[in-house]
Amino acid sequence: MLPDKCSIKEDTKDCVNPPEFVITVISDNDEFMLGLTCEKHRTLVTSKIQSLQEQNKIPNGTIKFEDLKSVKTDCVRGDPDDLIQL
Repeated sequence: MLPDKCSIKEDTKDCVNPPEFVITVISDNDEFMLGLTCEKHRTLVTSKIQSLQEQNKIPNGTIKFEDLKSVKTDCVRGDPDDLIQL
């Protein structure tokens, strides 16, 4: 399960927007998940990750934003209200 909100904080307040992207860094044939973000914070997240890479706090590599997709199977049933949020 993923959180229902963007993982970014604005002035100590959690963002209320639903997540739209999974943020990963691809480095040396490995991919590291860093968090979730909404479209509003995409630029902010990119600059923060680049800053952390320059400080060697996270691996250097390509920053990737993967669209979140709704998944429904026989075991995982989707609720129409959940799709509205996506």
